[in-house]
Parts: sequence; C-alpha cells; structure tokens
Amino acid sequence: MQFENSVTVSGILHHIKKEKQNEKYFLFAVKQEAEKEDGSIRKDFLVTRVFIPEVAQVARSLDGGTTIKVSGELRVSPGSGEMYIYALNIEKGEKY
Repeated sequence: MQFENSVTVSGILHHIKKEKQNEKYFLFAVKQEAEKEDGSIRKDFLVTRVFIPEVAQVARSLDGGTTIKVSGELRVSPGSGEMYIYALNIEKGEKY
C-alpha cells in the first residue's frame, strides 16, 4: 500500500549552530510565528534536514531571516526519534 507523505511549509530561515551539523545532511529550521488567543506570539522552529547537495547549497547560500518555502516529506529519525522535514526543494521568498 502506498501512503501520501508530502509537506510544504513556509517561514523564516533559521540557521542552527554549526556544532549541531552532521556530515550526511545540512540542518536548519523554518521559523513560524503565530498569534495565540491571548495576543502573545508563539514561535515554532520546524527542524529540516537536507540530504541533496544541490538543495543544501541553496539553504547554505541564504541569510538567516530570509523567507523560504520548503517542500519535502515528514520523517522520523530512527536513532533519536526526532521528527523533521526531509527537504526536497527550497524556494527563496522576500527578506523578512
């Protein structure tokens, strides 16, 4: 049986500290902000991994704070159990 597993998110590029980087993939987060019912702002950081070198180069070349759209699949790491976006494409938006 084939299941649908695709995700597209947009937000602000947030580079993750270099010491958390891995040789197998490039790691960053898509930051999203939403207003809660009480008027405060909720900040979510959607962890994203890029295994495709050409797509990773796009993420590396962008400044933090750049608005982006990421398309890919939702995955879970077999080792840590961490859920992340497996990025297949990154599009640059306007500077936020």
